[in-house]
Amino acid sequence: MENEYEEIDLKELIHVIVRKWWIIVILVLVSGIGAYLVTSFYIEPIYESSTSLFIGKEQNEIAGISIADLQVGNKLIVDYREIAQTRMIAEAVIDNLNLNMDLTTFRQNISINNVKDSRLFTIKFQHTNPQLAADIANDVAQELIIKVSEIIDIENIQVIDKALVPINPVKPNKMLNTAIACVLGAMVSLFIIMLIEFLDNTIKTEADIERHLGLPVVGVIPKFKGEDR
Repeated sequence: MENEYEEIDLKELIHVIVRKWWIIVILVLVSGIGAYLVTSFYIEPIYESSTSLFIGKEQNEIAGISIADLQVGNKLIVDYREIAQTRMIAEAVIDNLNLNMDLTTFRQNISINNVKDSRLFTIKFQHTNPQLAADIANDVAQELIIKVSEIIDIENIQVIDKALVPINPVKPNKMLNTAIACVLGAMVSLFIIMLIEFLDNTIKTEADIERHLGLPVVGVIPKFKGEDR
């Protein structure tokens, strides 16, 4: 009997949701359109530009690349990555480009990653100004080459791809934000529908009489459609 009542409750819940479908539609539309408008007009887009660098061999080394060379190159990438994120590089770039930016903001927007199983690594920078994002990424690469030469006395870094001015922003993602807002709107609407049904203690059907009052239904007066009598 318990399984029978659980099945009936589930059917009634689905029936209630279907009957109040307009609540779901309204909240989904309002949430999705609202998220799209906020993302489009009120959130400033962020652009990302990146430059690629290669750790080459010193001039006095013989031609050919061995596994040992790759291992040394991978270790150098770690060193160079740390140097690129130092205050020395950040202050030099800020001075060169006359940036109105503190060190904390600079470090939060720069990312340096190495390409797996290679001696390539990338310098990426994010900014609301696409031109400035490209300029900063390129200047960080140039300053890194200069500082490595001064510190280690080795000139073995080459710029493979210069940073270009990005066209499309990397964030915010309009479609993703809109989709998330629609899902949240649907969840909120379902919660509202279930809350309304839970708070509604009126009797609507014969089953409600038997379930809530414990009284058997003897007869039902049908409602006829037609003119008033």
